[in-house]
Amino acid sequence: MYNKHFDKILHFMHTYEELINCHVVDFITENLWTTCLPEALRKELEENDLSHVYWTESDSHPILNNFIRLVKSLSLQSCSIDVNSKDFANTLPNIGNWSKCTCKSIKAEFMNSKKLHEVESLGNIIGTVAATSNNLVIDAGAGKAYLSTFLAENHNVPVLAIDSSQTCSNGAICKQKKLQKRMTHTQSLVCYVVEEINDRTDYVSMIKENFCDWNIDENILLAGLHTCGSLTHSVIRTFLDTKDINILCIVPCCYHLTNETFNEKVSFSKNARMLAQQSVERSRRNKFVSSSLFYRAILQVVLHSLGISFFFTLMWLSFLAYSTRRFPLIGIYNARVGRGGPLHDFPSYAEWAFSRIGIESKKIPSREKLRNTFQFYAHLMKKFDVFQMLRIQVGIVLEAAIMLDRILFLQMSNRCSKLAILRLFDPMLSPRRYGIIAVK
Repeated sequence: MYNKHFDKILHFMHTYEELINCHVVDFITENLWTTCLPEALRKELEENDLSHVYWTESDSHPILNNFIRLVKSLSLQSCSIDVNSKDFANTLPNIGNWSKCTCKSIKAEFMNSKKLHEVESLGNIIGTVAATSNNLVIDAGAGKAYLSTFLAENHNVPVLAIDSSQTCSNGAICKQKKLQKRMTHTQSLVCYVVEEINDRTDYVSMIKENFCDWNIDENILLAGLHTCGSLTHSVIRTFLDTKDINILCIVPCCYHLTNETFNEKVSFSKNARMLAQQSVERSRRNKFVSSSLFYRAILQVVLHSLGISFFFTLMWLSFLAYSTRRFPLIGIYNARVGRGGPLHDFPSYAEWAFSRIGIESKKIPSREKLRNTFQFYAHLMKKFDVFQMLRIQVGIVLEAAIMLDRILFLQMSNRCSKLAILRLFDPMLSPRRYGIIAVK
């Protein structure tokens, strides 16, 4: 069943590979409107008012309607493996009735609303399963151990929190000291280990060292809240290869930080993985595309006119468009870039961008030239917005492909008695809302 859904997705990816693999910064320079959209869909859009294309069905857009219905049919929600977290008890009937706990002493001091929502939603599932099955929980990629603390404080579950960052571990320990005065048992239930996690990580040895009296025998639950990039693949492999880890419950994220797939039939470009991270729900609510994206597309034209390296430009703008962190880039300017440019007019945005990548001032076009460049291409803005909204919609298919690649790998191992993809979080708060649960 899941293989059939996966094969349909692969066929879709092949059919629309130009739309999936392109980058919107090239919208003008590479004429993406013509080269990436099917001719029939493009002509239908051009014959109608593009201002009203907002993911809603319309009698004037039958081809677009069919495209949107096709995309929805390939999403995880259209696949029977997707389980709403409210129906979780039916997925694992042995746990009986489970009730939600809410964070008590830690929510006001330590977590924003997004993190609080994630910790409560996933923590109640893991806590219920672990408490019912008498499991010790491994929190892989624990960060500041919000999930670990929640499990100990609200479900009385022992947790081994592992993270590669000494800074995060120190922050978690500091938080624990503050909690210790109120919840003295929490400190003893959570142990912190600073170590890089990979396929060879020996979780059992860590447990023996930190929980000397614990009966390890097939009594471990491996968890992770937003396991980043390749960490997801590592914990899946370790779950299958480690006899004593009986349950897996993880929420993957940061699809763009790994090129790895389990199924040789599929591979994803960097742009496709970035697209899988877009939030369809937020785009539907906002009904517009940020002007910064269109500014970047015009900036690409300017950069080409200056003879800036295509590789460097694409790499730089990719991070500028999607990254919430600042990364060092290796290129002709060795620049650090990120969000935050002025959006009130294109010349100000362009000058900010030039300063970020270290362009010599004498090479920067005048504000008048920059303004004229923007005005020359301004008529393309509506097409650009529709094009990007189409790509964002396709993102739900790519996310389904990435998640099914992982769930099918677990299924084909023949070592799991139960498998499910859980729909956990409110997508308006936390777009990476899907979790994988597997039981041997």
